[in-house]
Amino acid sequence: MRAANSSVGTADQERSDRRGLAVSLWILIPLILLVTYFAQILESFSAVGCEGDCDLDLAFGARAAYPWAIGASVLAAVVVTVVCRRTRKPAYWGPLLGVVLVLLSAIVTSILFQVGLAPMHERNDRIATGEIPVETPPPLPDPVGDWEASVGGTPYLRFSADGTVDGNDGCNDLSGRWTQESSGRIDLEALVPQTTNVCDGVDTWLSVGRSADIVDRYMYVNGDMDSPIGGLQPAR
Repeated sequence: MRAANSSVGTADQERSDRRGLAVSLWILIPLILLVTYFAQILESFSAVGCEGDCDLDLAFGARAAYPWAIGASVLAAVVVTVVCRRTRKPAYWGPLLGVVLVLLSAIVTSILFQVGLAPMHERNDRIATGEIPVETPPPLPDPVGDWEASVGGTPYLRFSADGTVDGNDGCNDLSGRWTQESSGRIDLEALVPQTTNVCDGVDTWLSVGRSADIVDRYMYVNGDMDSPIGGLQPAR
């Protein structure tokens, strides 16, 4: 009798251990996904500096397919769990499969991402060994000087080397400061009218200029919507 009770107790303990293992594995899956999420964010920073050398279709294509792979992995784990319960087999096989597939998806995604960045790493290695010269970025276009809409006319802007800018929009005087971004774009956010003249029939578009881009010695002035609203040429 005691032997029978002992066998029943052992069987109950085994079932309890299996249930505990299954629950632990189900909890492990979202923990793996959380760690992978932050790891992929950090990994994305390594794509900075590709400059056309990387296979971004492969790198980010793998990232785009990753959620689908995770969904398929979890679905497979649920299906196996249901089958195991119906066939009275250990239910932990389902979440165990899920853990393996989720890990495999994360590893394959990371490998494909790095393969997509491999040309950049190869280029950097060749630069480090002196095999290819370091490319020097072209100089930024210099806005210093006078720019006008027409020869000897207005509107116009005068950029000074000390970071100040002044001009006229065809009606009122303008003044402020300018800065230039690493992309070459010129920031005119501080450009404001200094007079309050009322000029009927005059298009004072230059007074709403917020930035400018110099392309082929022509200055395109952009408005609030970050699109060109007019242009200026070097004064003659």
